[in-house]
Amino acid sequence: MTEQKQKRGCCGDVCAVFIHGFMGSPAQFSQLVEVARAAGSQSRLITLPGHGGDMREFMRAGRSAWLAHVEAELAVLRAQHEKLLLVGHSMGGLLAINAAAKQPEGIAGILALALPLYLRATANGLRIRVHSVLPARPEEDPRVCAARELRGVQGVTLWNAPALVPNSLGLLRLMAQTRKALPNLAVPLNVINSAEDEIVSRRSLAFVRERLPKASVFEQRESSHFWYSEYDKTELEQHLVQALEKAAAQGGSSNAEVRHFVQTPDTAFPER
Repeated sequence: MTEQKQKRGCCGDVCAVFIHGFMGSPAQFSQLVEVARAAGSQSRLITLPGHGGDMREFMRAGRSAWLAHVEAELAVLRAQHEKLLLVGHSMGGLLAINAAAKQPEGIAGILALALPLYLRATANGLRIRVHSVLPARPEEDPRVCAARELRGVQGVTLWNAPALVPNSLGLLRLMAQTRKALPNLAVPLNVINSAEDEIVSRRSLAFVRERLPKASVFEQRESSHFWYSEYDKTELEQHLVQALEKAAAQGGSSNAEVRHFVQTPDTAFPER
């Protein structure tokens, strides 16, 4: 082991790598980072190209730049840590799967949240998106507040939103690319989606079950794409700790076969 590699606690040889989604922000992982640190794991937050700035910066980036950036970050982290657990929200999960499919070395697992293998269009989703680019109002829907607060691109308005079309098409291509890569994924995959997600179709979980039956899939009951209920937050934290512990317990190869493990909301955790 090189001098850069450090061990702390039961999960000290695992680095949790957090990857945000399309127009998202690393800020959405703040609580999960604390959970990972409490478990003894180190953490790394990746900010994708075009995020953290304005619309012009976002429009200059795209699918190829996002993929290349994640691959470059992981190449550096592999030299510093024995094992990596990739934690991706939305498009971040797509990027994690593609990076791991291309180069699985050192990746002990993937925890994909709100994984968008398929999208859905709903009136509620449109309402949340529209209101999230308008000024905040008193007693606003928490789902709207979360979508606004966790947006990693500044200056988005109803008038310049059409400029997002090219990168939105790139996201659709990335989804198709991920569906193609998924059946050959050689690292443990855990997917946690919500039945109430206004953006991600429930077909996404069905696709994972069908094409990668050795993956762990879990459907939450209450949360939206960005907003999580307190109960669902607790579930996410438990899933993260479990994923870190499994990653830490792995042997020298991160390509070991994953056991078939499909959870249901009624059996995985105690009733509320």
